[in-house]
Amino acid sequence: MAGNDEAIDVLKLKQLSYFLTLAEYGSISAAANALNIAQPSLSENVAKLERQLDVQLAIRGSRGIQMTEAGTMLVERGRDILGSVDQLVQDLRLLNGEPRGPVSIAFPPSISMLLSVPLLETIQFEHPDIRLHIAEAMSGDILEWLANDRIDVGWVYEISDSTPYSFEPLLTEELFLVAARDNWDDEFGEDGVALNPIPASKLEELPLVLTSPTHGARKLQDKYARSGGFSLNVVATIDALPHIVEMVSRASGYSILPHGAVIREVESGVLGLVRIEEPTIRRTAYMVRKRSRPVSNASSVVERTIHAIIRELVDRYGIQATLPDRE
Repeated sequence: MAGNDEAIDVLKLKQLSYFLTLAEYGSISAAANALNIAQPSLSENVAKLERQLDVQLAIRGSRGIQMTEAGTMLVERGRDILGSVDQLVQDLRLLNGEPRGPVSIAFPPSISMLLSVPLLETIQFEHPDIRLHIAEAMSGDILEWLANDRIDVGWVYEISDSTPYSFEPLLTEELFLVAARDNWDDEFGEDGVALNPIPASKLEELPLVLTSPTHGARKLQDKYARSGGFSLNVVATIDALPHIVEMVSRASGYSILPHGAVIREVESGVLGLVRIEEPTIRRTAYMVRKRSRPVSNASSVVERTIHAIIRELVDRYGIQATLPDRE
């Protein structure tokens, strides 16, 4: 036990914070300026930390500071330590308090049109002290914003590296061929879905309006086609969902989208959904946070509200999606 107490005494939070700032800026002068302390004070704190840990953490040179292997390890683990301490302090302070303060969140276009306004209205009515900011972007941009601490929470479809993030599934959507009803030779049911599905290979024959190949949705569609041994007949690429929907509504092509992206157009009878089989296309949406970023009481409230609204929307509009079990 004494050994643990000694280690805790050695690794002062202030010294750790100073060292992480030095690693971030790469020079004594820049880090000292950011911390608003004198350069000798910063140098002495880092040197004292090295003496107490009995290991060299950084190499000072004419071109700035270079981390040693030990220094790199301390940076990686130290960020998690400070993040956990910040989270603990925030949780304790807000444990019995009304949720308040800023919360920033980003949605992809396919869900933003459906979810943003109900979320804003609910938060304004039920939690007026929460200042909610909503942005719209593609999954790749949302992950970048999370990594750079520009937002608290993101909704993404693709997670290639989950290490820096914590995430939970929100819903799994089926992707349909979307067509103008007067541009499809089939009848549609009350749910807006055509009575007869099409095989995946049929997509090779239809003029498609999709996003560009760099977008997550398009990557999924291209991967799906390759696995089926056919190519998609893409006649136009548009990186704006409203314009894709407009093109399809005008019978200028077809697209591949989830029900939620065109719920209003399907409900009004302008567009219809055609189920794709052999196999079906599905994708899962995730709520994602950066592990090292503290989660405020306000942010937790917003996340719970998102889950509740999604369930309500799926039930109300009969959205073709499945929800995860939540205790």
